[in-house]
Amino acid sequence: MISPHYQWDFPAVANEAAAKEIAETFGVSELVAKILVNRGYDTIETANAFLRPGIEGLYDPFLLHDMDVAITRIMTAIDNGEKIVVYGDYDVDGITSTAIMTWALELMGADVSYYVPNRFKDGYGPNLAQYQRLAGEGMQLLITVDNGVSGRDEVAWLMNNGVDVIVTDHHEMPAELPEAVAVVHPRHPEGAYPFGGLSGAGVAFKVASALLEEPADEVMDLAALGAVADVMELVDENRAIVAMGLANLKEDPRPGLAALLQTAGTNQADIDSMTIGFTIGPRLNALGRLADATDGVRLLLADDPEEASALAGQIETLNRERQELVATISDEALAQAQTLTADPVLVIAGQGWHEGVLGIVASKVVEATGKPAIVLNDEDGQMKGSGRSVPAFDLFAGLDGHRDLLTAFGGHASAAGMTIPTANLQAVRDVLRTEADAQGLAEAGLPEIRIAAEVTAKEFNAQNYEQLQVLAPFGEGNPEPLFAVALNGVQNVKTMSEGKHLRFTASTQVGSLPVIAFGRGSLAEDLAGRFESIKIVGTMSENRFRGDVTYQMMLTDIEAAGSLLLDWRTTRLTRQTLAEPASYIFFNKKHYEQLGPTIQAPGEAIYWEDAFNRTSVGTMAFVDMPEELSQLADLLKFVPAGRLAPIFYTKSPKYLQKMPSKADFAKVYKFARSFSDVSLRTQYDAIVSHLQIDRNMLTLILQVFSDAKFVTIIDGVLNAVPAPQQVILEEMPSYQRFVAQRELEQQLIYSSTSELETLLTNLSKQES
Repeated sequence: MISPHYQWDFPAVANEAAAKEIAETFGVSELVAKILVNRGYDTIETANAFLRPGIEGLYDPFLLHDMDVAITRIMTAIDNGEKIVVYGDYDVDGITSTAIMTWALELMGADVSYYVPNRFKDGYGPNLAQYQRLAGEGMQLLITVDNGVSGRDEVAWLMNNGVDVIVTDHHEMPAELPEAVAVVHPRHPEGAYPFGGLSGAGVAFKVASALLEEPADEVMDLAALGAVADVMELVDENRAIVAMGLANLKEDPRPGLAALLQTAGTNQADIDSMTIGFTIGPRLNALGRLADATDGVRLLLADDPEEASALAGQIETLNRERQELVATISDEALAQAQTLTADPVLVIAGQGWHEGVLGIVASKVVEATGKPAIVLNDEDGQMKGSGRSVPAFDLFAGLDGHRDLLTAFGGHASAAGMTIPTANLQAVRDVLRTEADAQGLAEAGLPEIRIAAEVTAKEFNAQNYEQLQVLAPFGEGNPEPLFAVALNGVQNVKTMSEGKHLRFTASTQVGSLPVIAFGRGSLAEDLAGRFESIKIVGTMSENRFRGDVTYQMMLTDIEAAGSLLLDWRTTRLTRQTLAEPASYIFFNKKHYEQLGPTIQAPGEAIYWEDAFNRTSVGTMAFVDMPEELSQLADLLKFVPAGRLAPIFYTKSPKYLQKMPSKADFAKVYKFARSFSDVSLRTQYDAIVSHLQIDRNMLTLILQVFSDAKFVTIIDGVLNAVPAPQQVILEEMPSYQRFVAQRELEQQLIYSSTSELETLLTNLSKQES
């Protein structure tokens, strides 16, 4: 079987009448209307605001707390020619915030410069040493963007030393806010702004709009970048900002972004929110992770196409370096994760790992394992890195009470950064195991995804795709609709990008559907098997290639019922046969004792009777032949397995052995009557040659004659029995065992993969 990564929710339409009214009013399909209603847009007014985002969706910037104070102080600084510094951050939201605020101040004629802290030298947020340096260079007004709300002490130093501070931020607020000239924050406790979900760039955009006394639409594209890249919910005001910003980006991208998209090979016509999330965002973030994010602000503010092109080229090179680092470290981290399977929270450490990409690596480990993960670089007795979590485990809470084990720590429920003394590694693993138990991580269900509808392949078409685009831009808070499709099977399974990704053709009752599965290359071997049932969930995607337009699914999740069959049957049993990671089941005790010790971890050898002590196994490989099907049936019913891998090796297959005829029986009996005291130990080959008979057939006939009391074999000496009783030879036990073994081999060894799969499936369903 293939287990899903998510719990699938198929919600009923909350209000059928509202969906019908919305479909008729706006001319959208019933499906789109139902999606709107289920997402809370169940009136004409709310649906209109969602479907037609525009300038009217923006709130008055002066509704933000302290905005009037901030603008008054900024205008005073501009009028007096004061030296203003914009202090930003090194991620995309921080870079775009810095660019927006700097652009607006320059447009107003201010004496302004900007500073973007270095991830490795300055760290995140307010930095007193840099504040003091900037003050020493004549700074008279500091404006923070996308940071500052946590800098109470640092801001106090500036204010006490004659430098005014305006904080603009959107992060979680501490109990005590900085005593700055103004704190502009959409969730300020003394404010009443209608929407608290702005990004740092969104707050900077509101300040710019207040300065200009009109929406700062020239930097709407940058505000959109910040919102999407910082994974803000694309609802309410953010939806309007991102929709208009994407339109600007698509119609007339600024030189820096045009150059960045060109180096990335992205067509301007294809720009959407995914372009920010997967093309622009990672490239700008690469600067902060590996180099100096200041170049990102320079790129966004560049007017000269040549300068923009040169900067974009440098960023593209850095991004490739980032991708290579992530790929290398991820492989090492995932290999280490395989040795920590008993840990509910993975703490993975290595040496020589670039700290700038460890958060990305941690995310990949979480995606691959479904477990919270912390990835650390070990250097000079300290381990520094990042953690990412799953919805069921609050990573911040899990470590917050154990700061005595940590050198530095900060973050929130789903992500955190930390430094841990190397000597405390095991202690941290131990407390996380305890915290996971306390939070009930093991009992938590899978994270939930909402399915818009269950459809067939034919629904993946141009009409439906175009209809769904009225719901865009997609992102956090407004995800692309997910569709479930029941399959008859899969074909043309192929991996891409050195096995990382997957593509296949899904067969349904009404046609086939191309499927792309990013990051699921490991499923390729699984999908080569067969299942009782299989369902996939994903989004509808348009694919343009050489003028042709087709529609495909981008896979989100998959569920396959019935054990997956990997056909490992072979006529030769070697160490290589037993080299794959699996639970190898032996029916023959002698084989188990001889070959079991040769199986290397993570593989394991299990005698079949001991397998019933297991509640489940991953891949269950049947090394040799059972004595009868009932043994196999019991295993299939009582030991659940993710995959079945039949080997069913036998040294001397009975199925290939010729059945003895009456003439063969007569020939051997005549020989036994003609000679006495024949030594089978010394004369066997001579007998085979004399009778011109197959060696295995002779053995069977002698066993049958012994059962029938036609002959005696004492100490290897053969003699005929005078006047034996007449019997039916085919009813003798040895003959019956031979026939049964032939039939068993025919079913298990000499059947087709499909026939064997059907047999194993039926055996697993038999009544106990």
